[in-house]
Order: sequence, then C-alpha cells, then structure tokens
Amino acid sequence: MKKYNQMLYHRGNCLNLKKTYPRECRLCIQTCPHNAISEQKDINLDKCTECGVCMAVCPSDGFVDRDMRQIGAYIQESESCVLNCPMAEPWGYEIACIGMLDKDALTALMLMSGIKNVRILTGDCMTCTDRKASEISRQTIEDIAAQWPDYPKITIEKVPTGQGDAHGQKEPVKKPLLARPKKSIRNTVREFGMEKLRTAFPAIESDDVYAVPKTREWLIETLRRHPDQTMKVPIKVISANNQCSGCGVCTRICPQQALGFRQKGNRKLLVYEPSQCVQCGRCIDICGSRVLRFENRPLTLQFLTGKVLLCEADSYHCSRCGKQIYTNTESELCAACAATESAKEQP
Repeated sequence: MKKYNQMLYHRGNCLNLKKTYPRECRLCIQTCPHNAISEQKDINLDKCTECGVCMAVCPSDGFVDRDMRQIGAYIQESESCVLNCPMAEPWGYEIACIGMLDKDALTALMLMSGIKNVRILTGDCMTCTDRKASEISRQTIEDIAAQWPDYPKITIEKVPTGQGDAHGQKEPVKKPLLARPKKSIRNTVREFGMEKLRTAFPAIESDDVYAVPKTREWLIETLRRHPDQTMKVPIKVISANNQCSGCGVCTRICPQQALGFRQKGNRKLLVYEPSQCVQCGRCIDICGSRVLRFENRPLTLQFLTGKVLLCEADSYHCSRCGKQIYTNTESELCAACAATESAKEQP
C-alpha cells in the first residue's frame, strides 16, 4: 500500500467548507474514474492513480498536485516548456498526467506557445488506466480552440517511452535552472526544512488556503509577461441584465467573494472580480430574478484582474420603518408594515 500521494486535499479551499450551500459540490467524487475519493474527501491510496482529474474539475483547488509551485515556476521560467506524462519520453518536466491540466492551465500554455516552444507529450493514452482523465483535457483543448479560433491550438504529441528516435530527438531535454533571488543561509535552511516537513507530513501542506487557484495564477502571470498587453484570452465570466433588484443574495452566497455591492446615492452597484470567480454557478442558481448568466468572453489582463460593473439597481426603503425593500411597491411599505396596515383596515 502506498504511503505517499501526489494529490492533496486542501480543506480550506473546498467550496463546501468555504460557504455552505444546499447542493454540495461533488465534482471530484463523481469524476474520479477509479472511485478513489470518499464522501469525506479522503483518498484511497490503493485505488488512486494520481491522474489529477479531481484537480482539473475542482473549481477552487480543493484537490491539487503537491508540486504545483515547482510546475508553475518551470512553466514560467524555462526557455522551452515541455511537459510529459510518466508513460512518455522524459524530455521535460514530468507531471502525473495531462488530466491534471484544467482550462486555465491549458489556456496559459496555449498563450505561451506564441512566444516560446511548448510541448505536451504523452504515451499511448488508449491503453492507459488514466484514459478518461486525458480525454477530459483533450476535450478542454478543443473547447478553448473553438472559443479562440484566431490563435494556434496547442497539440498533444504521442511519444511513448522508447520511441524517441522516431521523432527526431534522441537526448532528453535538460530542465533549465530557474533563476532565484539570493537568500540568506537562514532563509535557505528554513525553506529546505519546510520542504522536508511537507514531504514527511502532507497534512501540513494540505492546510494551505488561498483564494485564487494556482492555474489561474499561471494564466494571469502569463498574460502579465506577454509582450502584447492587449492580448485577449477566452474566459468564462458572469454577465447580467438590467432586472437586478439589489437583494444581495448572490454576494452573500459567493464562496470566493467575487461579487459585491457598492452604494452610490440611491443606486446599488453590483461589482464583479473575474480573477476571483471560479465559475461554481451558485450566484446564478440562487438569483430569483434570473439576472445572472455565464458567458465566454475575451478578456485582457486589465479586465481579468480588475473589477467590473455588472449592473445597477435602485434602492427602495419602507416609508414607515425605513427597512430596505427590493421591489418598488405602490404602498412603499415592507411586507411586515404592509401586513400591519392591512390588519388595521379590517373591521
């Protein structure tokens, strides 16, 4: 039995624990091809193959690969980015499976391919036990390409171990040394000790809590480094119509604090932060006025990391008690005051 697993469950990042909701998110459990995740999010080490599909479908980094920091540094700092699965030729940085790459990660790699060499290498996925995980990532690439037709689509190369000669590359690609700022001996020893602790006790690292998923950070950093600062990438975002009542339920149910209201005179402004949004859909489900919806839109770095005004709503208050109401009634009374008034009028 394995005593070590590449996948970590970050309890503090799980949407179900960030903010309770009647319909609990179960994407990781439902998508796992090996039924290795329990209802309590425990990983069965005997069943788990570390394919990473739980990580790819989790919107908020509830499940993550424990090497996400190192993978992100390699992708950003290397002169040539080559990712290979364990069944492919070891020509670059080995990841557990291409199934761990979600839409943000694949969008970042596709964007990066325009400025440097980017390759994704696999073995024979059709005979692999993690075939379902790779199929999900392949479909995601097709979806991105459909939304971004003017940009070259990244391809997945089939290069099984031992077949490197047939593809014109005999020697493994050496990983470039990543440039790191100089640190004192004390800080170096401290970081070395923390890495040893994380390896020995995975629960330490699984306690990490952060608002923006790592692959979203990769995408933002790739846009930040891109020579064309007007470059737009397709992002699934929330849009709104003009029927908002200003009730604020969406802002209170959002586990990412991606939505918020601001008061401006007698108007309430619904403000949206795309970088914080993980597309869980709770705000859309709970909106009684059916104001919100998802759309795929091309966004620049400025819009992705900024704040967007979605819609405005009038503020109404009860003429008797002053309580805020969310519909402009003829009586200008809240439900409680209207009931009291109605009772007085009855004989």
